[in-house]
Amino acid sequence: MKKLYFNGDFLPMTGENDTFEALVVEDGIIAFTGSLDEARAFAGDAEQIDLDGACLMPGLIDPHSHISGSNQYVVAAQLENCKSFDEIVGALKEFAERNNIGEDSVIMGVGYDQNSLAEGRHPNRHVLDQVSTATPVVITHASSHMLVANTKLIELTGLTAETPDPEGGRYGREDDGVTPDGYCEEPGAMWPVFGIVQPRQKLDMDKLIIEMQNVYLEHGITTCQEGATTGDHAAMFAGFAKKGLLKMDVVSYPMYGEDVDGMLENFAEFDSHEYTGHFRFGGLKMFFDGSPQGRTAWMTEPYTPGDEGEGYCGYGTISDDDAYDFMRKAIDGNYQLLAHTNGDAAADQYLRVYKRALEDSPNPNKHELHPVMVHCQTARRDQYEQMPEIHMIPTIFTNHIWYWADVHLKNFGPERGGRVSAVRDALDFGLRPTFHTDCPVLRPNLFESVWCAVKRVTKNGVQLDESQKISVYEGLECITKNGAFQYGEEDRKGTLEVGKLADFCVVEHNPLKVDIDDLRDLKVLKTIKEGEIVWEA
Repeated sequence: MKKLYFNGDFLPMTGENDTFEALVVEDGIIAFTGSLDEARAFAGDAEQIDLDGACLMPGLIDPHSHISGSNQYVVAAQLENCKSFDEIVGALKEFAERNNIGEDSVIMGVGYDQNSLAEGRHPNRHVLDQVSTATPVVITHASSHMLVANTKLIELTGLTAETPDPEGGRYGREDDGVTPDGYCEEPGAMWPVFGIVQPRQKLDMDKLIIEMQNVYLEHGITTCQEGATTGDHAAMFAGFAKKGLLKMDVVSYPMYGEDVDGMLENFAEFDSHEYTGHFRFGGLKMFFDGSPQGRTAWMTEPYTPGDEGEGYCGYGTISDDDAYDFMRKAIDGNYQLLAHTNGDAAADQYLRVYKRALEDSPNPNKHELHPVMVHCQTARRDQYEQMPEIHMIPTIFTNHIWYWADVHLKNFGPERGGRVSAVRDALDFGLRPTFHTDCPVLRPNLFESVWCAVKRVTKNGVQLDESQKISVYEGLECITKNGAFQYGEEDRKGTLEVGKLADFCVVEHNPLKVDIDDLRDLKVLKTIKEGEIVWEA
C-alpha cells in the first residue's frame, strides 16, 4: 500500500532551498518526491496523509549515546535540579518511598552536578547514608563519569582501604587517605559498583526497552547508538532484535576492556553493515580521558587551581601501546573506531596513535573506516586540521555550550573555555561533523544541540566565541545527512530522496522558519520508521 504525504513543508536536506509538494512511500521506501499532481498520478489509490502544515524532514540520527542507559529516566530519581546535599537526600528518599524499594534492591539517582550544589563538591557515602544504611544507594554524576555509593554498597562491592585505584580511574578516600568515601571516578572505578547494582534492580528489560526507545523516538530520532557495549549489553540487544522489540535502528560498539572478540563471535549475525531486527555492530569503542566539568578531561595546559593543586591537567586513561593494539584490532578487522576524547591532550594521543596504527595496518580498505572523535570539547583548530588526512569524523557534544560552558570558563579561562564545541573549525577543514547529547547524560534533543551551536550562549548568558557560530541549516546537516555518513548509511538515510528509507520526523514547524530561540523546543508530532508510525504525540 502506498502512502502519499501532502499539505506540509518538506525539508529534504539535499540543499538549503530544496523542497517539493508531496512525497510517496511504498514498502517502507521513498518512491516519489515532486509536485502534488504528479504524486497523485504516481500513487493511484494510495493512502492520503495530510500534514496539515507541519514539516516532514528526515528522521534524526543520533551519532553517539548509550541507549542502555536511557532506562535511568524510568528507574532512577532525577537529581539534575537538586541544589544541595539535603535536596539530593530528599529526592532519593521520596523516590524510594514512592517505588517501595526494599533492602534487596537499590535506590538510584542520576544527574547530580557538584558545580550546581551549594556545597560546591561531590557528596560522599556519609551523605547517602542519610537515605539508608540498610539498602544500597548510588547516584551518578551528570557527566556519567563519576558516581557516589553509600556505605552499604561500598561493602557489597568489596571496596576497602587496600583496594588500589584502577588504571585510568580513582576512588575517593576519607581524611586518612585510604578508607573509601564512596566516590568513584571513571569507568574502571565505576564498573565494580554497577556490577552489584544492576542485578539488584531486577528490571524487566523486555518491557523497559519500549520506554527506552521512546526517549529517542519522542525527539524524532530513528537511528541511535549503544556506544560502549559490554557483553551483557550485546546479549540484551541481540535478544531484543530476535524478539522483534526494536522499533528503531540501534548501532552497537563493543568497548575496550570487554571481551570484544567474544561479542563479535557470539553474535556474528549482527556483525554486518545490514541490520538484523534493527540491530547491528558498527565498530569498536575506547576511552582516552574523562569529563571537563568533572575536571578529569586530559588537557595540555592546566586547569585553574582547584583541590588537585597547581598545574593539574587531568589524566589519560590508556597507554599509547594499549591504544595502538586496540586500534590495530579495529583497523585490521575493518571496524570503525569511536574514541571518547574531551581534552586536547587526549585528542593529541588519539590522532598520534591512530596515524601510526593506520600506517602499519595491511587492511586495503583502512582509509574508508572513518574513525570518530567523540565529544571534542576542547579540540584545537590544528587538531581539526589533521582529521581529513585520516578521514576522521568529529561528533561534537554541542550542548556543553549551554549546560556546562560556565563551568568550562571557570576551569579553563575565557580563551579555552570560550571556544568549546568549535564546530566552525571543523567545517572550515571540510569535515562532516555530527552532534550528539551522550544520552543518558542529557535527553536526546538534537534540535537543542543545533540551537546551542548556532547561539553559543551559556546558561548564565555569556556569549562564547562567535567565530565558531554556524547556520541553522549547517546544524541540521549535522543531525541528519552527516549522521548517516558517519554510520556509512548515506545511501539509505539522512535525506528525503527516492530510494532511501522512509525514516521521517514530522515536526510542528519547519526548523528553518522558526525564531532561533524556538528551535530548541521544536515539537515533534510523529516519528516514522520505514513508513510506519513508531511514535506519536
